[in-house]
Amino acid sequence: MTDERTTYRDVSPWPGLADALFWGSIAVCCYPLLAGWGTDLPLVTRLLAAGSIMFVAVGLKLLMGGLTVLVKETHVLVHLGSIPIVKKVIPFSEIYDLESIRYRPFVEFGGWGLSGTGKKRAWTSRGDQAVVLTLSEERRLYYR
Repeated sequence: MTDERTTYRDVSPWPGLADALFWGSIAVCCYPLLAGWGTDLPLVTRLLAAGSIMFVAVGLKLLMGGLTVLVKETHVLVHLGSIPIVKKVIPFSEIYDLESIRYRPFVEFGGWGLSGTGKKRAWTSRGDQAVVLTLSEERRLYYR
């Protein structure tokens, strides 16, 4: 697809609790290492290990943190994180209907994220409101 103009952009970051749990778990992993609990590794090695953990965490956050929806001239692009590596492109020709709904993410999909099976899928990152695209072959895609 060529470089098209973006006519609409929606960025939905992780909810604050999910962000706190993510960074809290990183801190729980790094603190004992930095404090030297249960290890006799030199400080430089412990700092490198903790830095590596932080590097991986920041990379994961860039790749998976939140959801971005871009409406382009000929398609809708939905991707996770800040870098569009994990993405879905939906051409307008495949969209038969769309509606804004209130749904129950934990009951219907087991929570936020990339979920669902069969003809009902979700790309969501927070809240209980979504836009549902009805696609060809009666497939439904929820995004928020």
